Amino acid sequence: MVRLVQSEKNDDQVGREVLIHVRHLPGGAVMSIDRCPSQLTAQQWRDLLLTEASEYYQAFIGARGFFRIPQKAYDALLAKLTPMAAE
Repeated sequence: MVRLVQSEKNDDQVGREVLIHVRHLPGGAVMSIDRCPSQLTAQQWRDLLLTEASEYYQAFIGARGFFRIPQKAYDALLAKLTPMAAE
């Protein structure tokens, strides 16, 4: 499930958010994760998101969680991946 949501606030500092749904296996390995770049495994993508955007993660029961990342922060994260794809 991937969707963009508009925040309830309408000032210039608050904009769109990218939601990334993560589902884990009982041992903690990633079963599925949204928007995974082709050059990364699901586990690598989750680990990168936890390193770069952990403040936007919310865990839920049932071995799942969501990253709710502001669009600008998500775009900056993807920009960091671009050089990795060229290697």
